[in-house]
Amino acid sequence: MEQDPLAQLIIWHQEDEHEKIVDRIMEIAQSDRDYETVSLLARAMNNLERYDEVLQQLLTIAKLGLLH
Repeated sequence: MEQDPLAQLIIWHQEDEHEKIVDRIMEIAQSDRDYETVSLLARAMNNLERYDEVLQQLLTIAKLGLLH
């Protein structure tokens, strides 16, 4: 992946490559994912109509007190 992984995720979103986003973020340990990363993962899963998984991801950041 490029030097700026976030930039690549945004490019993939613009190109409707949501599965690539999910695959890449899932390679990151859950404990290492921050609010922005989980949000991007949830958005990609939502675009793939994986709604139950979206809810799970959003609940993980809600538990950390990061979802307002």
